[in-house]
Amino acid sequence: MCAVDGVSFSIVRGKTLALVGEWGCGKSTVARLLVGLYSPARGSVQFDGKDTHGAADKAQLRVMRRRMQMIFQDPYASLNPRWKVRDIVGEPLTEHGLVTDVDELRNRVADLLLSVGLAAADVEKFPHQFSGGQRQRISNARALATQPEFLECDEPTSALDVSVQAQVLNIMKDLQRERGLTYLFISHNLAVVRHVSDQVGVMYLGRLVE
Repeated sequence: MCAVDGVSFSIVRGKTLALVGEWGCGKSTVARLLVGLYSPARGSVQFDGKDTHGAADKAQLRVMRRRMQMIFQDPYASLNPRWKVRDIVGEPLTEHGLVTDVDELRNRVADLLLSVGLAAADVEKFPHQFSGGQRQRISNARALATQPEFLECDEPTSALDVSVQAQVLNIMKDLQRERGLTYLFISHNLAVVRHVSDQVGVMYLGRLVE
């Protein structure tokens, strides 16, 4: 039996679609399919009219993936504890060849940290020196590094206290307005979904039911 079966939806550019549902209903599987971490057994995933899994040209696929990024659920597990923030946030920049100079990399990372409400000096710190909310902001900065147009947010506030959740969500909404970002927001928290979404899809047992 497929983890996800017959799910079909589209997201308008610059808007937020929230997927909600109980644990294990397939929300995170959908997210991983969209960014290419999983391959669909059938069907297709299209971004800006192009099939994200059927691109024959590797260069085209690389550009497409640069335009799509993901913010993961756990700010404690998703950051390498051995790396400084400079390396964590800077990795997408170096992997995609957007920055080659060390000083430029540091400056770009500092700018990204400022955009999510952290300090430029934080580039030299390690993840254990930050709170959960600050770690989530680091994850957000990493996702924004390649200047994506589409962000998938897989329960990005579920591990945070309610007051910290509000701070992170407000930053995400501000970034969406400033950069015209499109979000797929995955959550089981209806209060959070009400705050961030333009449309809501309800999943149950691998299907989009409402």
